[in-house]
Amino acid sequence: MRQPSAHDTSTNLASFWRSYVQIGVLTYSMGAFAVVIYALATPGPHRGDLVVIGSLSLAASVGPFRWLGLRLVGTRWSKVFFTSWAASTFVFVAWGAVLDGGVRSPISYFLVLPMLFAGLAYSAGTVSLLGAFGVATTLVVGILTPNPSWPTTAFLAVSMVIAGLITAAAARNRDRLMSHLMDAASLDALTGCLSRGAFQERLDHESKLARRHRATFSLIVADLDNLKTLNDSGGHHSGDRALRSLATVLSQAARGTDVVGRLGGDEFAMLLHEADQDAALEVAMRLKDAMQAANGSDLVTASLGVSTWQGIADRPEDLLRRADEALYIAKRAGRNRCAQWEPPASEAQAGLHWLARRPRRAVASSGG
Repeated sequence: MRQPSAHDTSTNLASFWRSYVQIGVLTYSMGAFAVVIYALATPGPHRGDLVVIGSLSLAASVGPFRWLGLRLVGTRWSKVFFTSWAASTFVFVAWGAVLDGGVRSPISYFLVLPMLFAGLAYSAGTVSLLGAFGVATTLVVGILTPNPSWPTTAFLAVSMVIAGLITAAAARNRDRLMSHLMDAASLDALTGCLSRGAFQERLDHESKLARRHRATFSLIVADLDNLKTLNDSGGHHSGDRALRSLATVLSQAARGTDVVGRLGGDEFAMLLHEADQDAALEVAMRLKDAMQAANGSDLVTASLGVSTWQGIADRPEDLLRRADEALYIAKRAGRNRCAQWEPPASEAQAGLHWLARRPRRAVASSGG
């Protein structure tokens, strides 16, 4: 199955938020239209003002709010925009309610609308903030009500608190579920390393950083040497233990800025942030020694291939391909070895320089 890419993820999120904008426009327009109809159909003061407020709210929803929302989707301003949209709705509703008699007006029932809207997609923290703002707005409407009715104000405020608690709890549960789903999509279930798709996203991101800052980084591809033999002799449990062991060795050696992923089968990759060719080869040698030392067996070993970013014209897929080529050279050289890719000019026959040691000697030279 094809792993989701960064483009897939961003496209899906943008599609979700676009549909969310359309839902918001629809529901807010219905509320504004209801206020206009209510003002025209009932007697009382400030009917003209209510028609103006409802019309402005309707025009804002189908006009600038929709226009801005669709254009800010996927940008760093989207959270600010949607939060401001909900907050401004509280203000519009409160304004109309005060003109129509305060908490006694049916318009005040619409104060719950932006809170419910926020609960559909906002984070739990944002929903809680808007809930508190909604309760405060309700109290302000109660204070500004002619001949204030404190029991009615208290009842409406408690109703807003209840709605806020429900929507915040729903948002928190949704956030937790989304976190689990994201982990399931980005982490390999057996080893806990990044999946191939998630690792590819990080590799693409590191490449962009390297181009922008004229920096360098390296890639190590590691592969178990005898997975089929382990599975045949000890069952798949033995092979799984060896895979987890290699993942542990790589993860323990990784710095906070490094990334480890499982590319598939028994092949793993380690992205070394701002590591040049010599540093990456030194890390690969330590990883090879650590793998054999951790298992105490000549059967459970790994071969590793190393490649380094070659400048702004280099591509992530080429970097990965070169590391794979180096890995195959290490395999052909006898396994339990490290190989480093070098340009064909320095090694005309294979385009590679490989560094090999006998397994027993490699264990003895820990840290070499």
